[in-house]
Amino acid sequence: MSITAFLAVVLMCIPTTTSAQDSLLISSSDSLTTTSKDSLALTKKELKELKKQERYLQKKRKEEIKDSIKYIRDSTRWSEPRILKTYILEDSLKYKRLITWKHDALFNKIEMTNPDTTFHENFYVYPFTRRDVGATYLGVSGSATQTLNFFKKESLDIFEPFEPYLNYSYTPESVPFYNVKTPATELAYWGTLFANRDKEESNIKVMHTQNLSPSFNFNFTYRRYGGKGLLPKEDTDNRTLTITTNYLGEKYVMHSGYISQSVKRTENGGLIDDNVVLDSTKIEESKELAYNLQSASNHLKRSTFFLTHSYGIPIRWSKEDSTVAGEGTITYFGHTFDYSRYSKKYIDQIDTRDSTGRNFYNNIFLLSPTQSNDSIRVSSLENKVFIRVQPWAKDAVISKLDGGIGHQLLSIYNFKPNYYIQGESEDKHNNVFLFFGAEGNLKKYFRWDANARYNLTGYYANNFSLDGKAAFSFYPHKEGIHLTAKVELENKRPNWFNSSYFSNHYKWENNFDNITKTTLKGYLEIPRYKISAFGGYSIINNPIYYGIQGNVAQHNNVITVLAAYIQKDFKLGFLHLNNRVLFQMSSNKEIIPLPDISANLKYFMQFQLVKNVLTAQIGADVTFNTAYYAQAYNPALGIFHNQNDREIGNYPYIDAFVNLQWKRTSIFVKYLNAAQGWPNNDFFSAHHYIRPESAIQIGIHWPFYVK
Repeated sequence: MSITAFLAVVLMCIPTTTSAQDSLLISSSDSLTTTSKDSLALTKKELKELKKQERYLQKKRKEEIKDSIKYIRDSTRWSEPRILKTYILEDSLKYKRLITWKHDALFNKIEMTNPDTTFHENFYVYPFTRRDVGATYLGVSGSATQTLNFFKKESLDIFEPFEPYLNYSYTPESVPFYNVKTPATELAYWGTLFANRDKEESNIKVMHTQNLSPSFNFNFTYRRYGGKGLLPKEDTDNRTLTITTNYLGEKYVMHSGYISQSVKRTENGGLIDDNVVLDSTKIEESKELAYNLQSASNHLKRSTFFLTHSYGIPIRWSKEDSTVAGEGTITYFGHTFDYSRYSKKYIDQIDTRDSTGRNFYNNIFLLSPTQSNDSIRVSSLENKVFIRVQPWAKDAVISKLDGGIGHQLLSIYNFKPNYYIQGESEDKHNNVFLFFGAEGNLKKYFRWDANARYNLTGYYANNFSLDGKAAFSFYPHKEGIHLTAKVELENKRPNWFNSSYFSNHYKWENNFDNITKTTLKGYLEIPRYKISAFGGYSIINNPIYYGIQGNVAQHNNVITVLAAYIQKDFKLGFLHLNNRVLFQMSSNKEIIPLPDISANLKYFMQFQLVKNVLTAQIGADVTFNTAYYAQAYNPALGIFHNQNDREIGNYPYIDAFVNLQWKRTSIFVKYLNAAQGWPNNDFFSAHHYIRPESAIQIGIHWPFYVK
């Protein structure tokens, strides 16, 4: 519509009055009557106002047009459509700005994840507090860690001394993959920025991901956890670099990546006497407390290159068969490659006059009477080929039938005295195995899958494992109620580290029996009411454990572990009560020690300071576990082992906090261990290792993306 026409319409709509001051008098005759100066001035004013209104309406129209293509812009770059076409994702996900998932290297399957980049998730600094109720650790970020939840303990049979550090990093199965319509970046810092330099803790994260095409994504992630520590000589530097790519095509799907992790830690062996802390009304200077090892350190490294890819070939039995990608009868041919290398180097110097240090290792010095230089390393080269058959449709009750064969070349280096004469060598094992799988679903109400593995030759010859899962969903409301049941059966030989090891302070040659393990798990999720629950029961025959002096042993009997976990978030107006509680029972706590109750309670007030811009939480975060014989840590072995010296627990570790969400940025300030000294000073985590004293911790997490 032109400006002239628009003004004519507006003028016709102006009501007539008898007042020349308020209106224009329009008669039916050809002439304009009784026009005064005031009425002419008012007419000019109205015309000016009308032009102003038209400019405003034009501006609003442009904004409406701009808003109408807002969602199209996310899938458009340089005016080219960026539509993701792939069979592996549901149609509802293909147009999302950012999607994430984890992949299964066995058959190139994916499991969707829903990352939280708000202040709810980024409030937790350590990964083990984010994922569960708590853990046994050495009191410094990045240090050796073991979760309190028995069913969430990390396992790495190929190199057991790295298990305590997996919490801070990724494996090919846990690393996140991305597909984004526009580049996305995350920057984060968490630490005690205002602490003394000799106690400062610093944790950072840098992540960038972007799609080079609708199907091809690149991701870079760098994480660093570490700090000087509260006690002398426990500096920790734990770094992970992850580079991944993925391609989601109509027939071809690929996941690949590189994971590198390095852990450098100065080891002090913990406090000599815990009573120095327990009996003190105030710890004047923790850096002056006496410790076990005067000069010791560990350096662990691991690197992994992996590639999983598959190609689908549709089979048309008749002309009516669908040619749509992922539909109908399809055979997928796949291949998996994985090269991993692990190493650990432990060094110490213990003088002949240092009775404390020598007693710490039971006065055992097998190679040198005053210094250790223990080195172990493992490399694994693994290739698998597999076939996935989709006999009917991807949403059928039996939608996939899988099978494959794999080969692993396992090379182990652990120095032994006979190398002085025979020269250094590696133990090599050619492990050949078969693996199978199947899965299916019934609309959105039922899903199931099962996997099996049988080892033909090599170190694990004749070992096998089976697992199955069934998930049921009900929809009395939109969010649904979701039940999942899992069963796991395993019969395996103890890993090489349990069987044969030699160092300056420890040696063993064992011929242990196979470990058999049966595990049942159940999960309940009710998203609408913010309820999640877990139940687990495990029967373990011939379990392996590390005894009081650190030596590996086998318990030739059955031990059962029962666990129940519940998470429920309550909201009463602006008051939020978030509760995570874990109950556990071990039939033999001398072999598998577990706290009866562990809890994480986060209680806070939440309100908006600036509507839709700034939201604040003010409250307290409490972690607690009942007293039990929390395990000790052995620096030479790099593992946690049992102790019967004293029970640790019944101490509420309280962090007071202010947590802010400013648009997309999360910011918090915490006062750690706010109630230090109440009801006592038992803020230990592992035996002889204390958690942080009262200190100020801050964190900032900034995710942003290109619009």
